[in-house]
Amino acid sequence: MKIIGVKTPLLKAGDDLIQFIIKNIPSLSEGSVVVVTSKIVALAEGRLAPLSAKEAIIKRESKEVIETPYGFLTLTKDGWCVNAGVDESNAKDGLILLPLDAFQSAEVLCRSLRQKFKIKKLGVLITDTKSVPLRVGTVGRALGFAGFQPLRSYINKRDLFGRKSRFTESNLADSLAAAAVLLMGEGSERVPLAVIQEAPVTFVGVGTSQTTKLSLPPQLDIFRYVFSRASSPRAKKKPKR
Repeated sequence: MKIIGVKTPLLKAGDDLIQFIIKNIPSLSEGSVVVVTSKIVALAEGRLAPLSAKEAIIKRESKEVIETPYGFLTLTKDGWCVNAGVDESNAKDGLILLPLDAFQSAEVLCRSLRQKFKIKKLGVLITDTKSVPLRVGTVGRALGFAGFQPLRSYINKRDLFGRKSRFTESNLADSLAAAAVLLMGEGSERVPLAVIQEAPVTFVGVGTSQTTKLSLPPQLDIFRYVFSRASSPRAKKKPKR
């Protein structure tokens, strides 16, 4: 596997993202995954807001909000994250939100790039970053993907000593995202794209990569015990409309 970061000019709000990618990645080979930071996907979609609306936007984008001294811990359709992914960094004036539907955006990009470059084994991965409990710093995560299976199952497979695994599944999508974000950076690097060549994944048809596979309902998540304690009287659920 080889990861190549792609430095680009700045993308402006409302620019054509597909043309931007094709212009900056003029060729692709079979077995590649194109990595796109969620920031430029959101910019192309016009997912922007003024700074003055930050708290209101965070609450609007969240299913549940827990206030902390460091910001808001929020539950969104993409899981738990800080401030619902609403970010000031690399936003010229105001805020950049997360893409409206990163999986749908990835599917559109994947179909277009497969057609443009006339290749079948091609995936698209839209990345964001996340904080990990009790760890310093952030790491890349898969916000959306298309064209490949996101998991490698070890369930019922034997380890070195013959014991069968009961639960282990390797999260390929997040692993690839973390590796790519390491190259792409999170500051002024201006590397919003990357290409993973010879990606160790199984490629599938667009729309068949089972996007819900990475999501767990709260009742099946081992961390639910932590969050149930954190959801004290300060935890505020979003009111129904």
